[in-house]
Amino acid sequence: MALYGNYHFTVCLQKPPERRTQKDLDIIYSYLHGMEALSLSRESALKALCRTVRYEYHDANEILYCQGELSTCWYILLSGSVFIEGSMFLPRSR
Repeated sequence: MALYGNYHFTVCLQKPPERRTQKDLDIIYSYLHGMEALSLSRESALKALCRTVRYEYHDANEILYCQGELSTCWYILLSGSVFIEGSMFLPRSR
């Protein structure tokens, strides 16, 4: 994450996974590896994740899923805030 800012990371995520260059994958890897939650992940697992992650934008008050529903993915909050069971969460700073 030190090498590339949020802008480059976001641009790389917005590309369809099959159209990402090696540089795009390196930028994504650098950013994800710098995140506390993923920093201890094995390199091979993190590189595999870099080939499948995607960017999503959601408007305020949009419900992503409800309690009891089966989740098919997980989210990394880059900006804004999210409410989970009455508590507000903000993106973690590095």
